[in-house]
Amino acid sequence: MSVTETTTTSWGSRLGSSFKGMLAGLIMFIAGFPLLFWNEGNAVKTARALKEGAKTVISIDANKLDPANEGKLVHLSGMAKTDDILKDDIFGIEQKGIRLVRQVEMYQWKENVSTSQKKKVGGSVETTKTYSYAKAWSSAPIDSTGFKEAGHDNPGAFPIEAAEQYAQTVMVGAFTLNESQIKRIGKSQAFTFPEGYKLPETYAKAVLQNGVIYIPAAQQAVAKPASLVQAVSNAVANAVTSYNPASPSIGDLRVTFSVVLPHEISVVADQKGSTFESHKASNGKMIALQSDEAKPADQMFEDAQKANAMMTWILRLAGFFLMFAGIRAFLKPIETLGDVLPFLGNILGVGISLVAGIVALICSFITIAVAWLAYRPLVSIPLLVAAGALIVYLLNKSKAKKAANPS
Repeated sequence: MSVTETTTTSWGSRLGSSFKGMLAGLIMFIAGFPLLFWNEGNAVKTARALKEGAKTVISIDANKLDPANEGKLVHLSGMAKTDDILKDDIFGIEQKGIRLVRQVEMYQWKENVSTSQKKKVGGSVETTKTYSYAKAWSSAPIDSTGFKEAGHDNPGAFPIEAAEQYAQTVMVGAFTLNESQIKRIGKSQAFTFPEGYKLPETYAKAVLQNGVIYIPAAQQAVAKPASLVQAVSNAVANAVTSYNPASPSIGDLRVTFSVVLPHEISVVADQKGSTFESHKASNGKMIALQSDEAKPADQMFEDAQKANAMMTWILRLAGFFLMFAGIRAFLKPIETLGDVLPFLGNILGVGISLVAGIVALICSFITIAVAWLAYRPLVSIPLLVAAGALIVYLLNKSKAKKAANPS
């Protein structure tokens, strides 16, 4: 069950689009510089703030509220507890816990698109798109109005939405966690339905199986406003006599629940009365660490340093690829001009990618080195030397080639 669509884009149209893309490419290339510069400064500031915090933090007894620690950076471990009862109003389940989440998925049609392109002599490109359709569970509505093939209609909006609720009060010993800390608590697990639980009459035809509630599409009409219930209730009762979760139909719902129960956590933050607030380091960076297990302070700071290093490298790569893509887009017209003969365009494309990669790498090295001049000069100098050596090597290699081929 698929639809194939083939279109041809002329060489002139492609050339025009590539020239238009030059501006976007230039913007992308320029944007890479401030991203890399900011990332290095942020990484250094964060690392220094964490190093400072690791030296000044004091570990305290979670069960003892000592006014002498007011405003100080403290570390504590203990059981995160709450007396709050979280309740789902639709399905009537209750749980004493820190967080209760209702996840809702609908069985829908999904359109998959595979694309292939073939360059033609003369510079045109033939694009073939194949649209295939499959049924799948999705946590968001899939708009089927734009599907290429008719007959794959999805219901639209979910009759039941996902929901998340948190306990208002969570204690760790003598301390009360603030809202941000409560929402950061993890270790989510599947909700266990109590023995003897019965689905609400509204969804009497639904099935609870292995902790999952399956609601047939026809049953959902009963959950509509009261004015619609009387008109459809008899039809629903006659149409839905049994339901097999293993053979869902389009529009069926799958509802699951997860919960965060009390467990050991560790916190690093400033003590403020009987609660906490983020610690402001001397360089202005904020520190608020948390772990879903009992951990010593030094381990929490070490983990934070590793996370900072990982994020730094992710943004370095993002900056590099932003520059690379920008240069690639800026030089795209050259490749498109060569596509009059497909093999020539392919060769030019490889060459442009190589040039874009080298230039982006050099620019990244220089930007990082310049940024570090303001923060860690001893590290930036070797980077500048490395970038300079690469430039000199490339220039000498180019001169050698010209000397070997004077013609």
